[in-house]
Amino acid sequence: MKNVLKLTTALVSILLIGSAFVLSPDTSGSEQIQDKDKIEINGEVKEIIEAKCMGCHKPDSRNQKAKDKLQWAKVPELDKEGQEDLIKELFEVLEEGKMPPKKALERRPQMKLTEEETRTLLAWAEREEKRLKGE
Repeated sequence: MKNVLKLTTALVSILLIGSAFVLSPDTSGSEQIQDKDKIEINGEVKEIIEAKCMGCHKPDSRNQKAKDKLQWAKVPELDKEGQEDLIKELFEVLEEGKMPPKKALERRPQMKLTEEETRTLLAWAEREEKRLKGE
């Protein structure tokens, strides 16, 4: 129950971060931070999320559990605390290999994150965490 509450809190935070986390179009090929208080996803990170995460974590997903936990499209609406919770949750699920879940990978093995993709996401999360803290 405690894990469910923690995960629910993280997901709500992610939803609230929506305004802070921007899946912006990558027209320049470079990553530019537009707002120091907002998470921004573009470039390679955006490509990974779109290819490996959005299938389950989007508003029109058939996977209600995944949709309830996180909707990447709503991340830009998250406040700073929600963004920080999102980053914390991302570290946990990526470092422990919880995402994508094994059951989902049985049906769609192409969704498995490669080691390089995982490293890219972790490095991005670390940069965003530091930036949100003003470091």
